[in-house]
Amino acid sequence: MTKILSIIPARGGSKGIPRKNIRLLNGKPLIAWTIGAALESGVIDKLVVSTEDAEIAEIARKYGAEVVDRPMELAGDAVLTEPVMSHALEVVEAAGYKPDYVSLIQCTSPFLNKEIIREAAGKVLNQGFNSCITCFLPDRHEFKWRKEDLGEHFIPEHDVERRPRRQDLPKIYHENGAFYITKTDFFKKTKNRFGGSEARVTAILMNETESLQIDNEHDLWLAELLMKKFGKK
Repeated sequence: MTKILSIIPARGGSKGIPRKNIRLLNGKPLIAWTIGAALESGVIDKLVVSTEDAEIAEIARKYGAEVVDRPMELAGDAVLTEPVMSHALEVVEAAGYKPDYVSLIQCTSPFLNKEIIREAAGKVLNQGFNSCITCFLPDRHEFKWRKEDLGEHFIPEHDVERRPRRQDLPKIYHENGAFYITKTDFFKKTKNRFGGSEARVTAILMNETESLQIDNEHDLWLAELLMKKFGKK
């Protein structure tokens, strides 16, 4: 049987929204939504939450996840996600669990659902891809400008002589950060959540609502509004 490990990083020191990962969203802690999606998918056979925070650990266990105790040196603001994933993988492997695939779920993506997780897993299990990510196609394209370090001078980050119509722009898909899955050996070799440049990567397309990430109070308010509108429970 193919083994798929899923890791949800959830540190306690979030800055944009204090205690963000366990803030209530439509009656449940934020982290509960992604834990539920992973467990209901039926394809994740081990789900762990990596945290240094006792309250987050308690809530994660309540909703059905296992917990990996994250060392404090991996809980700072500047720590990248991949070292956290590597630590969690080392912990479960030391306990005897050897996954064929490792996946990352961001608990700030509450609209990730079981169907998307199943579809992503199916891509790597059945279609010959090494990795799968989730992404979306933005409805809008903004021409970007960069502000100089000093003064009020703005510099265009695009060719000002060629401003194509929106309809003529190439389709550029954006990662939404909700779900990544890759072969464990690729992850170990590259220390990259989708296996790095050597991996054969595919993607699952989500819409912009499904791709909403909770980074600030406005995101939380909007997610609550959308969940009530669409009856998400």
